[in-house]
Parts: sequence; C-alpha cells; structure tokens
Amino acid sequence: MEENKLIEILDVSKDYNGHPALQNVSMHVRCGEIVGLVGENGAGKSTLLKIIMGVEALSGGSMLIRGEPYRPQSPREANTKGVGMVFQEQSLITNLTVGQNIFFGEEKYFSRFGIVNYKEMYEEAEQALCAVDVTNISPRKYVRNINFAARQMVEIAKVVNQANGCKHDNAVVLLDEPTSVLNDAEVEQLFVQMRKLAASGHAVIFVSHRLDEVLRITERIYVFKDAKNAGEFVTADTTETMLYNAMVGHSTTSEYYYTDLQRDPAEETVLEVKELSLFGLFKDVSFQLRKGEILGFCGVIGSGKEELCYALCGDLKPTAGQICLKGSPVNLRSPAVARRTGILMIPQERNIEGVIGKLSINDNINASNLQKLSKFGILSLKKLAVQAQDWIERLRIKATSGKEAVEQLSGGNMQKVVFARMLASECDVVLLNHPTRGVDVGAKNEIYRLIREMAQAGRSIILLGDTLDECIEMSNRVLVMMDGKIAGEFDAPVGHKPGNLDVIQCMM
Repeated sequence: MEENKLIEILDVSKDYNGHPALQNVSMHVRCGEIVGLVGENGAGKSTLLKIIMGVEALSGGSMLIRGEPYRPQSPREANTKGVGMVFQEQSLITNLTVGQNIFFGEEKYFSRFGIVNYKEMYEEAEQALCAVDVTNISPRKYVRNINFAARQMVEIAKVVNQANGCKHDNAVVLLDEPTSVLNDAEVEQLFVQMRKLAASGHAVIFVSHRLDEVLRITERIYVFKDAKNAGEFVTADTTETMLYNAMVGHSTTSEYYYTDLQRDPAEETVLEVKELSLFGLFKDVSFQLRKGEILGFCGVIGSGKEELCYALCGDLKPTAGQICLKGSPVNLRSPAVARRTGILMIPQERNIEGVIGKLSINDNINASNLQKLSKFGILSLKKLAVQAQDWIERLRIKATSGKEAVEQLSGGNMQKVVFARMLASECDVVLLNHPTRGVDVGAKNEIYRLIREMAQAGRSIILLGDTLDECIEMSNRVLVMMDGKIAGEFDAPVGHKPGNLDVIQCMM
C-alpha cells in the first residue's frame, strides 16, 4: 500500500519574519484515501495547504507528487499537476457568474478567434454543478447574488471539475474547512462527493474544526499542534477525546461552555423589539434583552434569524415595528449609526465583513473606536498602539506584532481581532452571528470564555450559534424562529437547559 502514495510532505517548514508557522511537518496521502488534518487555529493547517497549492513557498523540506519532486510556484502550476483546493475564506470573484468562476483561467477552451462561447461554457458549468448534485444554482447567476453556503458548493464543484478533468489519473483535492457554513443536508451532500472522489482514486485532504465530521469521513487523521506534528491516528481506532487531547494538551470537560460563569441577568431592559417586520423575511418579532443577558436564537436556514440580526445592526431596514434602546426608540439607518447608538455585530463572514485584511491588527482593533482615541480630530498613534497591544495580550492573539496584516492570521486569531474591535468599541448590545464559525475547539473554548466575561461585565448579547448545543449551553434564554416568526421560547438556567429535541420540535 505504501507504493500508492500520491502526495508526500517531508519535513516541511515555513517561517514568516522569523515566526515559525510550520516546523518539520510530514504526512502522506495515498490514492483513493481521505485523510483528515486537525489542530488549533494557528497550528499550521491552512499554511500547509497553501504551500501544497502553490500560494505560499516553503522555507524548508520537500514534497513529492506521484514520486516526483513537487514545488509549485503558483496555483495555476498546482492545477497542472492535478492539485485543487477549496479555500477556507472563499476565492470566488463575486462580480462574475457562477460559470465564469468555475472556468476562470480556462476561457481559452471555449474561445475561437478571441471570442468566448459563453453558451458552451455555461453548458459545461451546468454539468460540473450536476456532477456534485447541485441542481438549484444557475451557472448564469452572479456569485454576489447567491448565499455563502451556495458559494461553497460552487467552490466544491470547481475543484471537483478540476480533479476529474486533470490529465493525470489521480488528483489531490484540498478541502480547508468546507463544511463551516453548510447545513446538515449540505454536509452529507459534500461527503457523498468526497467518497466519489476517493472511489475514483483521487486523494483528499480534509481540514475541519468539527471533529465528529473528521471521524465520520476519513481513514487516517493527522494532528498539528504549535506548528508541529502532534500525532497520526487511524480513524477507526480514534475518539474525539483522543484528538482533543493531542490538539490542546488536555481533555475537554463538562465546563467546555463555562456554564459555571453563567449569571442571571439584571432586571434592566437594554433592548426591546416591538412587532418588528421585514416584508418576506420576518414578521411581528417581539422580545426584550436584559443587561448581562445572553439571548440565543435558533432556527433553520430561512427562519429569519440572520435577517433579524442584520436589521438590528442597521444593515437591513425593517418595514414595520420598533426598536428601543434603553427605553428610547432608535432609527438604525446604517451599521455606523447602530454602532454610535450602542449596537455592534460580529458578522458571520469575518473575512468579508469583519476585518480589512490588508490593514494591520492594530488598525483593525481600533477601527470602531477612533473617536475615543483622538483629540480635536487628531489621532494619537501612541494611544492606538497601546490599546491594540492591550487587546492582543488579553485575547492571546498569536501574531509577530500588532503591525502584522490581519490576512496573515489563522481563522481563530482573525476572529479574536474581530472580538477585540468589538470589545474596544464598548457597545452595550453585541450581536454575535455565528462567532465560532470556522474555528477549532481550542479557539472556540477561548471565545466562549470571552462571551461569558462580556456578559459578566454587563454587555447584552444576542447569539446565533454555530450549533444547537452551542446556542443552548451558552444562553440564559433561547428564542426559536420558524418561517419568520418566534415559534418558541425556553429559559436556559444552569442545570436546567432545554433539551435539543424540545428546541428542534419548535424549529420544524
């Protein structure tokens, strides 16, 4: 079986300005095998995939593909060797159509005398989508007009099409957190495609922070910790606890959600929503949020909870109803107005809405708090640096310095920068829209601690959880939405949390 190795990573290292992102890591994947790669954010998983894909250059070590030396200088070169990747932060071009994205860089195959035959391209794109059982997305539709989960399926269709069409018999498919925005049905659909790829002889490297998924779909699992190999496991003989121990150095406990830090909220009502409606999305939504309360919202995709969240932060304009903050009606015309009023959201798509990747960590942390760091309109650079460094230390953001560009950070550390910006803003009401999306169990644990500390400090929090367990365990109270309306309400005190089945029955 050893002679079937399709790709080999041999003592690969990567440094960024003297900071090690990978240290002598080794792994291999055989033809027809699905291998998992797990580890805390910052452990080096995405860095390794980018090196394999030709996005980053390795600093040491070597790679082999089909037994031959492999060192791609670009993603295009990697494609010619039969390597494709679904990136954690999506790589689609939003002002192009689905079909144009699937065949981006391959237009010459549909061109004659310099004119692209788009009819032929869209027909091929439709076949590529059907090959991964996606029949509800038109290849002529612009990517900006489809949701995040649909974009992920387009990315997967693009990579699968590359794998099936490469001139080599077997391809290497890299999946970096592909399930982070997919619902259960979409995850199962993805797993069907992964098994098809493996059955065709292709090799799949699957990175996910959801350990249960990794255990379901893989044959072997590699664990990275602190930029190094921390173990190799045969999936059939492995448990979540074993992986967690290897990743973070200690076992998970019943206090994973810090329920011992949950406190009863104060009597003071900070936010009141009265019969709020947005035509076609949600209707007659009413609730109160008290000081220091964590209020969880549950519901399937399309239930209206995400749209409600965007209305509360000024991104969508309600068609009826009223929002009151500390007893006074407010008109949240934009996110900037909402922030000045005292409401701020941590968005689901952190790389698009949460941070400015080209700017430094310092600039991102201070972005929502500039007025407090200036005098007569002049910013104090010293205050900017001091405040940012304080949050970097308090949130344990792993970086070489506050001057490092945010786009260089791992997903978990990038999310911490978003939290730091929100905490620095000192807003009274915080909307957490899937705050742990795409981060590993260790980073999740730290984010849960931050949420508890925010509530203890008197912040009022609306939480749209990444999972049902997260929403229930973290909340003082849970509201369930279905078809744009509140369908149920549950108190969630420590020791008397509602059952998943009770909540699900309201969701359906």
